Amino acid sequence: MEAQLRNLALEMTTLSNRLSLQQYVVVLLTSIIIYAFSRAIYLLRFHPLARFPGPKLAAISNLWYGYHWLSGRYPWAIQRALHEHGDVVRIAPNEVVFFTPEAYTGRPAFVKSDMLDLGEKYEGLASERDVEQHRAARKQLAPAFSPRALKAYQPKIHRHTDLLLEKLEDMSETRDGFNIVPVRQWTTIRMVFRRFPLISWLSYLLLPPNVALSYVRAHRLSSKIIEERVKGRDDAKELDYLAQFVREGGLLPPKEFLVSQAVHLIFDHFESSSVLSAAIYFLTTNEGPMSKLQGELREKFHSLDEMTDDSLRELPWLHAVIEETLRLHTNVPYGLPRISPGHMIDVSTCAYATTHSARYFQHPYGFKPQRWLPAAHADYDRMYDADAQSAFRPFSIGSRNCIGQAVAYTVLRVMIARLCWRFDWRLANGDEVDWDRDLRVYMVWQKPPVRVRLTPYTAKT
Repeated sequence: MEAQLRNLALEMTTLSNRLSLQQYVVVLLTSIIIYAFSRAIYLLRFHPLARFPGPKLAAISNLWYGYHWLSGRYPWAIQRALHEHGDVVRIAPNEVVFFTPEAYTGRPAFVKSDMLDLGEKYEGLASERDVEQHRAARKQLAPAFSPRALKAYQPKIHRHTDLLLEKLEDMSETRDGFNIVPVRQWTTIRMVFRRFPLISWLSYLLLPPNVALSYVRAHRLSSKIIEERVKGRDDAKELDYLAQFVREGGLLPPKEFLVSQAVHLIFDHFESSSVLSAAIYFLTTNEGPMSKLQGELREKFHSLDEMTDDSLRELPWLHAVIEETLRLHTNVPYGLPRISPGHMIDVSTCAYATTHSARYFQHPYGFKPQRWLPAAHADYDRMYDADAQSAFRPFSIGSRNCIGQAVAYTVLRVMIARLCWRFDWRLANGDEVDWDRDLRVYMVWQKPPVRVRLTPYTAKT
């Protein structure tokens, strides 16, 4: 009997413990639900951004933001949100996006968010958040982007372009054409998971091993190139970008500076190759502008040796093609957030939404380089007088604008001019590609495969 009572007491104690555990779970779940509900009410009704319209899911969590980034269609989602909700839209609990060009002219000293932090101790000018350090770093870099320095770089730009032309000569015999598009995407995964601090480490698990190794190899290789260039500064025969910082007999730049230049080297490659491949796609799918550009180039130049950057600057159709390519395919189609003073709130613009809006541009989705021609040009159409060119800021403005934009324009002028003069281009897979439908953005553009065929051009004697 006594043993039975002990067993009964043990069973009752076990049951009591089980009930307590169940009750604990119920209390915990109830608390979580109450917290989530209360937080949602606060974010929707009492938060400083509650007065701004936008998707309800975006107002109460970062799920809306994260989903559209990971889908690769973030700029398109922002464009729809602006169309549905107005010129200022809440796209996350602590972030709003502006649609009007006037937003570009806001206070220049707004602090950058950590969106572009990629893990290095010092990641360079683009990621520097401290206003004073950014100003000092930009001042240090300025001589490397001066008109005098740019003129000195041109022989090297032409030589590398000629190497590309030689490679394309060999590929012109390819019957099926070749793909002109590079692909990258992990930086988006890392950036999105930062919105969810408790699981941010998962971004490293989602990084495909081949992509991780590619980035590591690219970073290691670019670092090695820069270090070797610095060590061989006394033997350099040509002026280049780094020559401004490694004068003969001078002190070596600090290691963090060299690391930052390695990061720049990687992403500068992404940007130039992205715009160039976009320009080739737009030109091969629009015979009119291609014909005008090639006619302009082949009428003025009888050989590639005659081309200089000064002479290319004078060509209105070349300038118009570059500007229209940057309008349709700007390197940064999303907003680069700034932190509003006094509040941990990100504010941004969306370049894709403004440059693809009928409010600011006639035929916003069409490739219409003539909109950028001088008004007195025979090919200019007066309908484009209504275009709001202030909405076109491919390199941003103010103290945070791209310090290398003059170099970028020079490279694009030289490469597009020489490629379009030297070859006739045809799109090999035009029936398979819908540019706007197939584009994705994972921090940098991921473009659909664009296969082209080349026919070398022979100048008339």
